[in-house]
Amino acid sequence: MRVILIILALCSISAISSAQKERKFIRKGNAEFSNEKYIESEIEYKKALDNLKEGESSYEAEFNLGDAYFKQEKIEEALNQFNSISKENLSKEQKAELYHNIGNTYIARKEIDKAISSYKEALRNNPMDDETRYNLIAAMKMKQEQEQQDQNQDQNQDENQEQDQDQQDQNQDQKQNNQDNQQQDSDGDGIPDEKEKEDENGNQNENQDTDKDGTPDYQDQDSDNDGRPDREEAGENPNEPKDSDGDGQPDYRDTDSNNNGVPDSQEPQENNISKEDAQRILDALNQDEKDLKEKMQKVEGQPNRNIEKNW
Repeated sequence: MRVILIILALCSISAISSAQKERKFIRKGNAEFSNEKYIESEIEYKKALDNLKEGESSYEAEFNLGDAYFKQEKIEEALNQFNSISKENLSKEQKAELYHNIGNTYIARKEIDKAISSYKEALRNNPMDDETRYNLIAAMKMKQEQEQQDQNQDQNQDENQEQDQDQQDQNQDQKQNNQDNQQQDSDGDGIPDEKEKEDENGNQNENQDTDKDGTPDYQDQDSDNDGRPDREEAGENPNEPKDSDGDGQPDYRDTDSNNNGVPDSQEPQENNISKEDAQRILDALNQDEKDLKEKMQKVEGQPNRNIEKNW
């Protein structure tokens, strides 16, 4: 209801009727305005202004032209037109009606503070103008509602930010806990305790004991008791232990990890050496071969012959 009343008040702008004999263009413009032909009234008011002599002014034509703009929803043109009217020689009543219409244009632009200032200025010049007083009250209520909306919006934004921060903190804590669990390795075999506590279904079970020796896997360096340390059988990525035969049982829990029918405890273990050690051995063999060829050349006086070997 308040919005409708405001709209009705804004639409109450009307052209000033000529109390005296006015130029024919103003009279015709007023007639067009009364018939809601605002474009035609705009044209007539402009004609009236164009026919003024140099130095002359027509408050009625200027004011009514602003009304015609407003009725066509040319809010910028209306505001510029009203503000362009000189206020020096205006009566208090004229100033009151001018500031009233300026306030209405600011309402249309949703500039509530400027509208309130304009309505107050109108009332200073005509304290008895009930329509302006009503518009002022309505504008002040609009400002109050807007401030309440802004306050609620800020409050909601703050609450959302706090919730987001709480969620981020929880996620960070959970991530840290997961990292801590993954990094914990009670038996020092390189396989995280969290992985060694998993049962066949992937559930956490601190009592998981593959070889049934009374020591849970996460504290047992040889969980399947095959003589091969869990660190060796886990492979290059202990977080995802190796499963050589693809039976779903990682090697460190599988007593026949390659599924060849021979228990791992009876399989010969490979001598694992690093790439650096292997390269040093190869370099030493090559140097021995080179020394041997040089000795043969000295003894036999024969030219060097290339001997290729694949180590």
